[in-house]
Order: sequence, then C-alpha cells, then structure tokens
Amino acid sequence: MKKYRNYSLKKHRQDNPRTGSTDLFSGLIAVLFGIVLSLTSTPAAALGLNCNVSATGVAFGNYNPTNGSPTDAMGNVHVFCTVLLVSVGAQTNISLNKGGSGSFAPRKMSSGANQLNYNLYKEASHITVWGDGTGGTGIFTDNATIAVLGTSIDHAIYGRIPAGQYVAAGSYTDTITVTVEFHEGL
Repeated sequence: MKKYRNYSLKKHRQDNPRTGSTDLFSGLIAVLFGIVLSLTSTPAAALGLNCNVSATGVAFGNYNPTNGSPTDAMGNVHVFCTVLLVSVGAQTNISLNKGGSGSFAPRKMSSGANQLNYNLYKEASHITVWGDGTGGTGIFTDNATIAVLGTSIDHAIYGRIPAGQYVAAGSYTDTITVTVEFHEGL
C-alpha cells in the first residue's frame, strides 16, 4: 500500500481493525491471533503512522555573472515520522518537482520575464539532479524503522547556478514541491 505526502498538502486518516467472537475461549484465541496479525500485517496508517515534512530553502544570495565559478548554496529536506503502537518498517521516496520552468534540464528561477538557470542536486559533487526519477533525475529512497518515539530522515539539497549568465538585476525565485511517498511494512 502506498501513502503519498506532499509537503504540507496531504493528510491521512487512521483505520482501526476489529476482531469478534462468540465463545470465551475461542474468542480469546481469536483476539490474541488478531493482535498478532495486526502487528505484523496491518497497514502503517492503522498503526498510527504520522509523518511531517519540512524544508529549508536554497538561498543563493547575490549572483555575479562575471565570476568564473558557479554559485552554490545548500538547503535541507527533513522528514519526521512517528508511529503509535509498535515500530514499523517503512520505505520513503523523496522527490522534488520541476518548479516553475517545467523542466529539470535546467530548472529556471524567474524575475518577471527574466530567467536564471539553476539546478538542485542530490550530492555535493552536483552530478545527479534531484527530481522525480524521470529523465535521468534521481530521488532519495530510505528504508527505515519508524520508532514510536520518532525517526528523522534528513537530506541536504545542493543548489548550483552556472557561471556566466548575464541577466537583468532582480530578485529571482522558483517554487519547488517536495513529495514524500511512503511504503509501509518493509
């Protein structure tokens, strides 16, 4: 079963399993068996899986097109999950959308009609564009045990503006949506 969470956009509801019986002894066995099954095969949402996503944006500061080096900056994606009953194995896939330009190659920040090329990467070497897994982009996949007290998953965002882009002065921005997909029971 998949659960999707867009940064501060989606919520999930919890479902509670029920077990019933007619005679006391077989009822007790059925309840105990039902509890064991619940702990091993109940979807994480029924176990009270709750995850929150936050992000620190990539702020490049001033860009100088005459500088021969690219302008780099960092941000962060933080996912914090808890579960109510027992620890549960879960896989998270964390992806970033294309932003306002509609392309990963490259992403573009805008100031009015003016655009400045940039991109976001999974690593400090700026090799793999952090995207949605399409068109040569990568996502982060984490297999983690979500603990009752909480489990944190953090990934740095490595931003880069290539050198030598002569654009009008202004405040350039783009909006990126972080999507976290949950696969429980791994």
